[in-house]
Amino acid sequence: MHASLSKPTATNAPTLPPAPQATEARPRINLTRKELEVMEWAVMGKSSWEIAQILECTESAVNYHFANIRVKFKVSSRWAALRKAAEMGLVQL
Repeated sequence: MHASLSKPTATNAPTLPPAPQATEARPRINLTRKELEVMEWAVMGKSSWEIAQILECTESAVNYHFANIRVKFKVSSRWAALRKAAEMGLVQL
């Protein structure tokens, strides 16, 4: 029998990388209090304008926070950021 076709043994068995541990730390995203607050209102379906009214700031300020959130999560939309935040346990959908 050809050596490459032989049954795996302890000496020639392929080695696999260890399985990820359930306790491995997730990547940490540092959101400001205001960014987290904006996301919490967005999860409730509020528009940028509505969030601005609630937080007593401008709509531009809310959009600025969303832009920072998208950069931190490395996504291109607020919905993708909300999904990632939910996966990390930062907000509940």
